[in-house]
Amino acid sequence: MKTSILFLLLALTSTSLFAQNAKQYFKAAEKFADLKDYTNATVQYTNSIQLNPEYTDAYLGRALALEKNGKFEEALEDYEKLEALEYKDQSIYYTAASICYRIEKYKEGLSYVSKVLDIKKLKYDGYVLQTQLYLKIKDYGNTVIAANNALEIKATADLHYYKALAFEATNDLTRAQEQYNLALNLKSDHIEALLGLAYLEINLKNYAIALSTANKALATNLNNKESYLVRAKVYAIQLDYPNAINDMSRIIMLSSDEAEMYFIRGNYYFEFTQYQSAINDFSKAILINNAYAEAYYKRAYCYEQVANYSAAIKDYSKLNTLKTYDGNAQELLAKANVRLFELNRESDKPQVLITQPTPIEGVQINYAKDLSSMEINGLIVDASDVKSIVVNEVTIPFDKEKKTFLATVNTTNIDSFTVKVSDVYDNVSLSTFKLVPTEVTAPVITLLAPYSSDNGEVFLDSTTPSLYVEGKITDESAVQSIFIDGVTASFKVDEMNPKFMATIDITNKSSFTITAKDKYGNTTNREFIINRDGISLLENNPMGKTWAVFIENSNYNSFPSLDGPGQDVTLMRSALNKYDIHNIIHKKNMTKAEMDKFFAIELRDLIKSNGVKSVLIWYAGHGKFVNEVGYWIPIDANRNDEFSYFSINTLKSSLQAYNNQLAHTLLITDACESGPTFYQAMRGAVVEKSCGDWQATKLKSSQVFTSAGYELALDNSQFTKTFANMLANNPNSCIPIESIVVKVTQAVAQNKQQKPSFGKISGLSDEDGTFFFISKGIKPPVKAAK
Repeated sequence: MKTSILFLLLALTSTSLFAQNAKQYFKAAEKFADLKDYTNATVQYTNSIQLNPEYTDAYLGRALALEKNGKFEEALEDYEKLEALEYKDQSIYYTAASICYRIEKYKEGLSYVSKVLDIKKLKYDGYVLQTQLYLKIKDYGNTVIAANNALEIKATADLHYYKALAFEATNDLTRAQEQYNLALNLKSDHIEALLGLAYLEINLKNYAIALSTANKALATNLNNKESYLVRAKVYAIQLDYPNAINDMSRIIMLSSDEAEMYFIRGNYYFEFTQYQSAINDFSKAILINNAYAEAYYKRAYCYEQVANYSAAIKDYSKLNTLKTYDGNAQELLAKANVRLFELNRESDKPQVLITQPTPIEGVQINYAKDLSSMEINGLIVDASDVKSIVVNEVTIPFDKEKKTFLATVNTTNIDSFTVKVSDVYDNVSLSTFKLVPTEVTAPVITLLAPYSSDNGEVFLDSTTPSLYVEGKITDESAVQSIFIDGVTASFKVDEMNPKFMATIDITNKSSFTITAKDKYGNTTNREFIINRDGISLLENNPMGKTWAVFIENSNYNSFPSLDGPGQDVTLMRSALNKYDIHNIIHKKNMTKAEMDKFFAIELRDLIKSNGVKSVLIWYAGHGKFVNEVGYWIPIDANRNDEFSYFSINTLKSSLQAYNNQLAHTLLITDACESGPTFYQAMRGAVVEKSCGDWQATKLKSSQVFTSAGYELALDNSQFTKTFANMLANNPNSCIPIESIVVKVTQAVAQNKQQKPSFGKISGLSDEDGTFFFISKGIKPPVKAAK
């Protein structure tokens, strides 16, 4: 019981302290308000409210301070809070209604003002404010009722003026006229009533009374712009343009930055047929408001009157670019387009240009002789819009804006086609184009030296400013010209599919472009990117320029497709990233014919042209071992036709053609046994060579390392996995193939797979050297010869 009493006393004490502090903040706020420091007053009122959320005097004080600082929305929130707290002084509703009027919350204001109409001291002011609020929401019936209620208390000129506005809005012009006059009877210098009456008399065509009323308004205030405006309107109606223009000039002297005033004076000049003065005023209006549609239209029309048609066309065209959506602007746009159409009238015939395929001398179209139809892309050149396009008597659709068209022409038994074009002014042209059947295949450019990758990247091995370029052009027709960065390449003009050569300057260049053109004008432009990263590779590599060639066959026609080759090649390429490999050639899914051609011709030419000294050839795909002969399986091989396989003895024959060019050849296949006719097996254990042994790097080597990874198997290759791991995890400056062979053989044996074979390729020169993988940027130690 004692404990409960103690807690109650503490709670009462705490409440008393909070109340005391809230009053202290309130007093501080009142002092700031007396000093007209409403910002700090607002802060202190807020502190007081935070301590006592029901402190109504603090809400009222803060609302008044916020009003003084122009923060009407926030002030209104405080009045709403006072309403919720049932504040005793209901005059706050009038203040809240007044704020609503200022911030254009008229309906909310009507709700507040209705609560003060029973308060005697606020009744009149309440009806006046209610009149204004109803007028703003265009509730003209209630506007008149509220004004009458106020007039029963006290008659003022403003109330009659509000009633006049309401009657005029409902087109009750007689009663509006009566109310304007009643307002002026109470206050003869009521400027708004004078102006309202003047405009009303204009509508009633009482121009003399309107002019007299406007003069009374000016007598009240000589600097009132609206008074001059209404008088100028009366003068203009009476065709007294000089006086109308004078009044508009007085307005512009009072305020020179209103586009509408210049526009109105420009209109008076226009009506007065002073077109140049009108143009000047319309130009000033546009300078102030560059989206003034009416000013552009009127200025354009004035330009027409002074025969400046180019300026008129420019202004009419400008209207088409303006984003104007109101009815008046749309009407102006329609009129402008009519005028623009007539001003642009011309008599030139449309011109037809065939853009695709490119015509010879503008009139001859070459097409592939085996085609029965062809697509023609064309462009119409005409100053006017195109009305119709007819190709071989068939009307076709076209892009009206771009003036382009696409037509399908039947080439069977015809040697020409016609294009008939009409523009909107009915100017007509008829063009005939000759059809010549021929080949239209563009030349194919193959770079032999320096070698380029599939994506057109060229790897350089020296810093010389000049580059010898050698290549071959393949085309169905005779080659007419070959240029390399503008330099004419040498080739035999009378030879089909000629080789070409040229020496070009590559100083500060990152690429060069070869352009080949055949006699039919078919042209190929092929860009090659210059990569100089390989220059540093040769400096520390005793193996010389080293290439790696990967053959990846996986998508077979007759044999099961494989996932392993792609994975293995990716794994090996990643492992080789840390070694000095100058270039990598990656061939995928090769047919028998492609494999024959690649090893017999293409690789031979590439090695000779690029000065390759060491080459690694890796085959990943299906393999076969038949009658003591190993085969690689092309993707188009027939399972039951041994002749459709690629014999690695054929590979050996191809290698012999360029063995003299190479110092080191290493052939690796995880596909099949190579057979005794291909290699000489090592006698005894494999002897690992040293990176510092100059004889091993300088003496020739021709080596082969094979397994049976893919024959009758689809799983991951332990052979390749161990090979790649040895390369990737080698901490030394180099690693000889023998070291890899030992580890791969051990790993394969542990997995109980067929033992790999390692030895020399029979028939190729071998001086007991070996193939080293040299790490990038690290010069291996060189051991002197004993």
